[in-house]
Amino acid sequence: MPVINFSYSDLCGLMGRDLPKTVLRERLPMIGADLKAADDTSDEMSFEFFPDRPDLYSVEGIARALRAFLEYEPGLRSYAVGSSDVELRVDPSVEAVRPHIWCSLVEGCDVDDLLIRSMMDLQEKLHLTLGRNRKKVAIGLHDSSEVKPPFTYKAVRPDEVSFIPLQGDKVMDLGQILVQHEKGRAYAYVLEGSKRYPIIVDRVGEVLSFPPIINGIRTAVTESTRSIFVDCTGTDMNAVKSAVNIVTTALAERGGKVKTVKVSGPTGIAKSPDLDPKTVDLDVDHVNKWIGTRLDASDMSKCLM
Repeated sequence: MPVINFSYSDLCGLMGRDLPKTVLRERLPMIGADLKAADDTSDEMSFEFFPDRPDLYSVEGIARALRAFLEYEPGLRSYAVGSSDVELRVDPSVEAVRPHIWCSLVEGCDVDDLLIRSMMDLQEKLHLTLGRNRKKVAIGLHDSSEVKPPFTYKAVRPDEVSFIPLQGDKVMDLGQILVQHEKGRAYAYVLEGSKRYPIIVDRVGEVLSFPPIINGIRTAVTESTRSIFVDCTGTDMNAVKSAVNIVTTALAERGGKVKTVKVSGPTGIAKSPDLDPKTVDLDVDHVNKWIGTRLDASDMSKCLM
């Protein structure tokens, strides 16, 4: 199970109140976590979370869940979603290599070192679990002010596009990245057997990402970033959409304003992301039978809040 490390003071800031560490030690395990480290002399805390709760793989998600669980803000958290002029065009060429993409735009972000570290850790936890080591899902975050939409998601020959990747210091084409770059060597197996590789570029050909391998250095998120473009590609659309929602709402917990991106491609046009809640019907008698309780519908509603 993934271990989530976070700053206790950062958690309290996101919750909007100070919370004794004793309460965290007692109550966090009740929402699917095991305590790993919570020393009173340190600001750092570590909890291991169950794999069925990827929304808790960040301090932002933990703060949101605790506000509801401790009844500070009970009920389902909702997020206002506005519209943007950003468009992402999906070329049919990606169908054979990595067919699905979903995205969002989050503006007004107050980016600091805590946010950057949290987002990096969240991405890696989602890559390892939901993403099956990037094969099923891979996520990228970009400073959107450094590129010019519309963006295009397409597949190209390994020697067709060159750019400077993150953690790199020279221009390389896609084939060279897979051989020479640390991330390229680590994840080249995902593209094994493909004659063309997926890439996201802006309208002038500037590279945002070579998924699922590495982003371009031009769109690196820094403390000067105020608008973040989130992309997620993969082989399972439900998993891709879930990953975008988790990352996008984590940024919203930091004060970001969520906006949609127009995604157009062979299957039509859609607005991404979709943060509308999903409805599941429960049979009260069936639930009581399986978990050994005698709750009525009202009691169950309170438990689920």
